[in-house]
Amino acid sequence: MSILKRILPVCLIILLLLPNISSTAAAASPTRSTTRAIHVNINGAFISTDSNPFIQSGRIMIPIRTLASLGLEYSWDAIEHTVTITNASHDIFQMTQGQPIAYKNGQPVQMDSEANNYNGRIMVPAKFVSEAFGYKVYYDKIREIVFIQSGNFTRDAQAVYSADLKQARLAAISLPILYSFQPGTSTQSDPSQYYTYSFASGDATRYTYSNGEIRTVVEITEGTATAVWQVSEADIPGYPATTFGGMKPEYISDLFKDSFSYNNGVYSSYHTLSDGTVQKLKYSGLNYVDIVRAIPE
Repeated sequence: MSILKRILPVCLIILLLLPNISSTAAAASPTRSTTRAIHVNINGAFISTDSNPFIQSGRIMIPIRTLASLGLEYSWDAIEHTVTITNASHDIFQMTQGQPIAYKNGQPVQMDSEANNYNGRIMVPAKFVSEAFGYKVYYDKIREIVFIQSGNFTRDAQAVYSADLKQARLAAISLPILYSFQPGTSTQSDPSQYYTYSFASGDATRYTYSNGEIRTVVEITEGTATAVWQVSEADIPGYPATTFGGMKPEYISDLFKDSFSYNNGVYSSYHTLSDGTVQKLKYSGLNYVDIVRAIPE
């Protein structure tokens, strides 16, 4: 038998399998509009996820296990490829993998994005599922955080004034940032993550947030965090920075006494003493909660 006759059947089999291989790869490698991991904050608390949320066709997809933090229960039928979600009121919501039509209490509902399997994790549209059960969803574009709140959730507006500075700052960064201008867009293509929070000494009501390219100054008043100024960060001396919105506050130089940063898998803490000495602490962590540490005496 010639070599051609031997390899021809193999080539035909490969060609027949190509459509399936392509569709599987598409599900395993979602298109994202950001290179940074999206964090999830539910009812004021940052939570860990077993798979990073991502943006697909303008929709935020979250792992189904995250729904347990919403007080919802879920089950996965591996045979029918169907997710069943129930709440305390016994409402039943069912989604079938890859299907745009879902069912709430047996009634068909058009979804804006279907559930799907990505790298072995079932991901569901955060906004659609949450709002179907009466939750509010807000996406903080500046820090790439999806905030989800239950209808009866009440935030403690005084938490940022706590005598426990660690808890006060955790409460501060747990507030979604509101803004009246179009925030700047990061152009960073490096898949590594970087961000820094900087506070004035002993203060939790004002801070700056930097992603390495853009710095945002945030003020907290009556439980609401508002971006008051946003500017590009110039790496080249003399290069004019671009202001995306707001006005530079007079107190800007005070906001670099205490910094909490994450860079290439390492969390660091910097504290400026009264004599100007900078004290650095290193520690490991897995999520946003680990950014906030007690300030050394």
